[in-house]
Amino acid sequence: MRFEQPIPYGDYLLVERVGVGGTAEVFRALRRGRKPGEPPVAVKRLLPHIAEDAFVVRLLQREVGALERIDHPNVVGLHAYGTERGLPYLVMDLVDGASLRELLVPSSGKPRNLLPMPIALWIASRVAAGLGSAWHHGVVHRDISPSNIQLMLDGRVKIVDFGLARVRGMVQTTHGQGLKGKWAYLAPEQIEGQPLDGRCDLFALGSILYEMLIGTPPFRGENREETLRKVREHDIIAIEDATPADGCNQLPPAAWMPDIEAEEVHRLIHALLSHARHGRPGNGQAVALRCNDVLGTIDDIACQAWLTARIEEFAEPVRIEALSAAELRGEEVTDPAGETVTSIGVERNGPESDAARRQQGGSRDAMD
Repeated sequence: MRFEQPIPYGDYLLVERVGVGGTAEVFRALRRGRKPGEPPVAVKRLLPHIAEDAFVVRLLQREVGALERIDHPNVVGLHAYGTERGLPYLVMDLVDGASLRELLVPSSGKPRNLLPMPIALWIASRVAAGLGSAWHHGVVHRDISPSNIQLMLDGRVKIVDFGLARVRGMVQTTHGQGLKGKWAYLAPEQIEGQPLDGRCDLFALGSILYEMLIGTPPFRGENREETLRKVREHDIIAIEDATPADGCNQLPPAAWMPDIEAEEVHRLIHALLSHARHGRPGNGQAVALRCNDVLGTIDDIACQAWLTARIEEFAEPVRIEALSAAELRGEEVTDPAGETVTSIGVERNGPESDAARRQQGGSRDAMD
């Protein structure tokens, strides 16, 4: 929903609402006093009827506490945070493209996609590097899933949505201490309520890597109870014995993709999915190095271009539109439909953007 003219909001001008979830809404915005060509940002603020809920406010503070510690190319960046008109907000990178979930499970009724092994491993290496940086700075994401891995239109990979993160030095909330995260990607220690470290995120990454190759997470059951039982009992079909889910679309590899040893990838998945955390790799950096060792000399630019083409083909990506010169100068912009422009930024009705599912902080699907 684009506004007829930018709406002033603190140090920012809100240009368009690109997503709304159960607790927050996300806007495409411009920083006041910006330099020409400075990219737009995402302003995420709590909804007015939620802003007085102390628990939800603490979740937003936790996301701030996590992101302000991490500066890594594979983690969404934090620019600012504060409260304006009684509504807590934070300002982040505006991410275009689509989530890994949308690439694997197209919304247009097409079959699930299976990724070529080199691409799946390349994505996993980027996620692992971001997780390694997060854990190094005392942050455990706790909700790693395909929905929270963003594939940018330029092929970059970013981890988003740190609202459930455990941050070293921050007091943990006691209200709502139920099971957090998406069931099919939870580590056993999460289900058992044990103390957590970054290896629970690596377990989730193992489930995602398995899913990219087979079409379904290794522990998914017909319902919550069956899924959690499978995780507890480590009821899994080993990756080397698993067959792709029925009706999946295997995306073919390109000629430039290296031939890699499937056994090495299978061993990595087994290690990531170790039921006991001490059986998993020590940290995300170790996983990223292991992925890169298996991949060898792969062309990063070619991987990014391949992903961009697949996003265009399957995921109906969110695009960050080029800004007009008038917008960059901060001038009033008349609505192209010719409707009256007001000084308070009247909303023009129109179809809600699909970015409600994609931008950080949207509604959460427990089964992902």
